[in-house]
Amino acid sequence: MMMVSSKTFSSLQFFTLFYLFTVAFASTEEAIALLKWKATFKNHNNSLLASWTPSSDACEDWYGVVCFNGRVNTLNITNSSVSATLYAFPYSSLPFLENLNLSMNNFSGTIPPEIGNLTNLVYLDLNINQISGTIPPQIGSLAKLQILRIFDNHLNGSIPEEIGYLRSLTKLSLGMNFLTGSIPASLANLNNLSFLFLYENQLSGSIPEEIGYLRSLCILHLSNNSLNGSIPSSLGNLSNLFGLYLYNNQLSGSIPQEIGHLRSLTNLYLGNNSLNGSIPSSLGNLSNLFGLYLYNNQLSGSIPQEIGHLRSLTNLYLGNNSLNGSIPSSLGNLSNLFGLYLYNNQLSGSIPQEIGHLRSLTNLYLGNNSLNGSIPAPLGNLSNLSALLLYNNQLSGSIPEEIGYLSSLNYLYLGNNSLNGSIPASFGNLRNLKTMILNDNNLIEEIPSSICNLTSLEMFYMPRNNLKGKVPQCLGNISGLRVLVMSHNNLSGEMPPSISNLTSLQILDLGRNNLEGVIPQCFGNISSLQAFDMQNNKLSGTLPTNFSIGSSLISLNLHGNELEGRIPRSLSNCKSCKFLIWEIITSMTHFPCGWEL
Repeated sequence: MMMVSSKTFSSLQFFTLFYLFTVAFASTEEAIALLKWKATFKNHNNSLLASWTPSSDACEDWYGVVCFNGRVNTLNITNSSVSATLYAFPYSSLPFLENLNLSMNNFSGTIPPEIGNLTNLVYLDLNINQISGTIPPQIGSLAKLQILRIFDNHLNGSIPEEIGYLRSLTKLSLGMNFLTGSIPASLANLNNLSFLFLYENQLSGSIPEEIGYLRSLCILHLSNNSLNGSIPSSLGNLSNLFGLYLYNNQLSGSIPQEIGHLRSLTNLYLGNNSLNGSIPSSLGNLSNLFGLYLYNNQLSGSIPQEIGHLRSLTNLYLGNNSLNGSIPSSLGNLSNLFGLYLYNNQLSGSIPQEIGHLRSLTNLYLGNNSLNGSIPAPLGNLSNLSALLLYNNQLSGSIPEEIGYLSSLNYLYLGNNSLNGSIPASFGNLRNLKTMILNDNNLIEEIPSSICNLTSLEMFYMPRNNLKGKVPQCLGNISGLRVLVMSHNNLSGEMPPSISNLTSLQILDLGRNNLEGVIPQCFGNISSLQAFDMQNNKLSGTLPTNFSIGSSLISLNLHGNELEGRIPRSLSNCKSCKFLIWEIITSMTHFPCGWEL
């Protein structure tokens, strides 16, 4: 057995005692420094930090403090209702601090240059505060920093070039501030960066080509800025990228073919820019893509057939462009698609029958194009469809009975086409329908009574057709109806008194028909009515004497009828009336006090 001399043993004792004394002294010094900082808080009596007292052990008892070998290693007081500044923080007294989380508090003022003294810092989180001013260049001294989060503050000025010195950085989040200037090319030095979030600032200039050197990047989020220029083709090198968010900028030029190399990409958001040219066929290689958002650009040419290869796609947003040609039948392969948005383009040809294969589809927006032919009957297979918008096209033929099978439908927009035939009786099955728009077509025959089954309907809009017959009495059962417009048709008979049951009705327009008889006395009970248009019918008799609608009425048009008698005094309550037409009601006299014609 090896013997330890008494001299050696004494040395060990000395160094052990010296180490323990040094650690105790250091941790005491750190605790005092933190207490001094706490004393500067506007709410230094904060209940969550009540454990921070001189008589307690900082390492063992203090909320949010974690020590390693007796030295403060972590300070995490996130969401602690602290109201303070960063000026008095003990930067020089916490040399072993690695993790600092002050997020979700009420810190204000600027970030002092002394932040650069925390040279062992690995994690710095200041997000969701009210910190203002510029990011100090001294932040580039934090060579060990891996995560830097300062999003959702009031930072301004430019992003310092010195951030490019943070070679260990994996996450950089500066979004939701007021940062200006260009994105520094020095960010290309951050070889370990996985997440770059600079969204919702006021950044300008072009996206640096050098961003394409960040081979570890998983998410690049630069949306909601004022970035201009073209999308760098070098982004095609980011083989690990699964999220590319560049929407709401001023980017121009074409979409690089190289984007099609990003085989890991799940979301591609390029909407609300000024991109032009055609959609690259190489995007068909993005087999993991869930969302393709190219809306609100100036894209032209046809939709590539290759888009139909994106079997994982759930949302395809190509609206508000200048795309032409036909809708590719290959889109029928996108069995996981929830939303297909091709509205406001110059698409022509017929709607492919294959769209009826998209059993997961909830939204089909094809409005404002030049589509022709008939509405495909297989659309009736889309049992999950919530919105079918085919307005402003050149569609013809009759409306398929099968549309009435869409039991989940909330919105049906078929207006401004050349549809003919009658309104299908099967529409009575659309019990969840809120809006039905059939205006400006060539629809004929009577309105089917099954329409009255649509008890969720809020808007029934079908002016400028050739509908005939009577206004269905049962419409009065649709208690939530707010807009009822049937003008410019050939409707006849009397106005059904049941309309007065529609206590939520705001717009009632039955003008330019062949309606006759009197306006029912009970119509005066519709107190929510704002617009009442019965012009150019054959109505006779007097207005209801209890026209209490006057309190909400904005527009009243009774021109071109055969009404007579007194104008109801209750209409003098109408304080908002802007548009009153009484023309050709020559026998109607005795206007209420204060009214002029």
